Amino acid sequence: MTRIMRDSTTATDIPVHGTDLVAGYINGKYEWSPADYGRFPGIPHVFIDISGSHPNAGVLDVEPNCAPVDAVPGWVKARKAALPQAYVPIIYCNRSFLTPIFNALAAENLHVMRDFRLWIATLDGTRQVHDMTGVTAVQYKRARAQHPDGSWAEPPGPAVTEGHFDESLVYDDEWHHNA
Repeated sequence: MTRIMRDSTTATDIPVHGTDLVAGYINGKYEWSPADYGRFPGIPHVFIDISGSHPNAGVLDVEPNCAPVDAVPGWVKARKAALPQAYVPIIYCNRSFLTPIFNALAAENLHVMRDFRLWIATLDGTRQVHDMTGVTAVQYKRARAQHPDGSWAEPPGPAVTEGHFDESLVYDDEWHHNA
């Protein structure tokens, strides 16, 4: 059964209704407060690290202005050492980062499924990638763009949400299966 996960730089922009999991940032410019997470009682919280400095987070964000590819192996190892009984570390990235990430992890003898899993951003409406091995989630919708005056620049659609939040499908029932 797939579940809907939503994330945003602004927690209040995410609708509570229809959200099965909510993802927020534990560090960086858009770090969420306890009150931000508190908006989603009973909904499992996913914690995103944008720098590679918080192995207690479940997800490492690898994209421009976030953690670089070369930080991934160390973060995966630190996460596994800190929380050996936890769900394996999740790497969030877009499709163009997959090969460099896999190469960096393979160089350290780290393998998909055993040592890490993926949350892949397509952001174009694509709900699954060609090879779903180790894919926990796919972010298929991006936040709706706004003009500086606050008006919406585009309508919602198959690749665009109704507001300022991204939307993902979670394919692994074991990941955050309870609050």
